[in-house]
Amino acid sequence: MAAGIVSEALSDAPAPWLPSPLAPGTTRGDDADFGPFLTAAARALTRLFGAEVHVLPGRPGPAGAPRIAEALAALLMTVRMGGDPARAGSTAAGAAGARYAAVIADALDEVAKRVWPPDDHGGFDLDIACGDIAGHAHVPAPPPVETTAAPAVRVRLDDLPLRVRVELASAQAFVAALLPLRAGLVVPIDPVPEMPLIVGEHRIGRATVAPLADGRQQATIVAVAVAPLGGRP
Repeated sequence: MAAGIVSEALSDAPAPWLPSPLAPGTTRGDDADFGPFLTAAARALTRLFGAEVHVLPGRPGPAGAPRIAEALAALLMTVRMGGDPARAGSTAAGAAGARYAAVIADALDEVAKRVWPPDDHGGFDLDIACGDIAGHAHVPAPPPVETTAAPAVRVRLDDLPLRVRVELASAQAFVAALLPLRAGLVVPIDPVPEMPLIVGEHRIGRATVAPLADGRQQATIVAVAVAPLGGRP
């Protein structure tokens, strides 16, 4: 029986797109939608390069490949140096290339912070094209935002500044009892040991008043109870 090789016709159907493999410990949501991220990334890179940029999902680069393709870094370096983008080189090695690759990576990272599918912790690979220049880029998942609960606001009553009025004494009298009014008239009142504390239109408690050596007086709260001025605390 003779052995041979049988050839098969290539299919015209496009190869299915597969997401980037995930690093151990990372997850990708089943409904992860990177459409908004791709759109936002294209807009950010268009502003960066000063020319229309197309961003599509890509396949992972080979092992050891740079995060940003050297061709993209060379294009940005050419644009920033005032050169002709159509004649940009295919590589940008050395410190200069690394610096411009970092500029592109930072722009993509900023987009990822703003637009990234929720609950997706895997990186994403891109195919970026600007004019005749195309290259691969990898965008790691942005770190989760750490949310801290706002500290509870605790307000102590004795920490609140209040303008408090102390009513030293009060008495009710008929107007006829005060007549005839004349200069030097002394109206007797009966002092009370505990005076009401008044804030606005409410009594908030009772206090005692004692004289100080410098002529001032000091009120000491002895009871707290809020009631309208017409009531009794």
